[in-house]
Amino acid sequence: MPFIQFPFIEVPREMRKIVGEPTPGTRAYRREGTHEECGQWLEALGEHYKGDVGISPAGVSMFVPVQRAAVHKRIKEGKLTAFFFYITRIESTFFGTKRKVKLRPYIVLSVCECKAWAAEMKRRMGYLDAPDETPLKASKRLMPVAAGDEPKSEKEAKEALDFAETDPKDKGNWKVRYEEALATENRQQDMFYLLAEAMAAMASGKKAEFYRKRLQKGMKWDKQEKRWKWKE
Repeated sequence: MPFIQFPFIEVPREMRKIVGEPTPGTRAYRREGTHEECGQWLEALGEHYKGDVGISPAGVSMFVPVQRAAVHKRIKEGKLTAFFFYITRIESTFFGTKRKVKLRPYIVLSVCECKAWAAEMKRRMGYLDAPDETPLKASKRLMPVAAGDEPKSEKEAKEALDFAETDPKDKGNWKVRYEEALATENRQQDMFYLLAEAMAAMASGKKAEFYRKRLQKGMKWDKQEKRWKWKE
């Protein structure tokens, strides 16, 4: 089988002030700041990559039938470009010293790279795309080979999760504290709002008005489907 180089998206030097610096040996670009800066970060990524960057690790399963642990593992191995944003604040300890508090990060990935990952699996299986096959159906067909990309042990899965949730440069730094992760449904709601805010800012005319109205109406939790939905 001929060697095929993975088509990583380009992250030009001028984007570093927006996305931060990558963790050495990886393509994990990390940035931190306020809620407002997080929205600006997502908006800037949307503008630069024309909507290609914005899918979450959980959304990768639309293209590749893997769990989030496999996505974290691939990011840690430098095989996937990922953009992280940690919302921070300053707190005072019991002794009066200042300490940075960081929330677990928002992570967004490239749709093109997810499709390229799926293409890797297809080559391993040796099949071509079926006519009119949706990405989700194609993803299910890849399940026989997808297990090979999952962590091989609980230890490896935990190391990949730690790499994704905490910045390695903060290890051992007592001046930085990570808050417990938000419940999955709350993080999902936050991401919906961030994406809608970014679209309202980037779009024009009727499309911008559509997203502004969504933001005004808010969201509701669908107990049956166990997910957030925009109010009609």
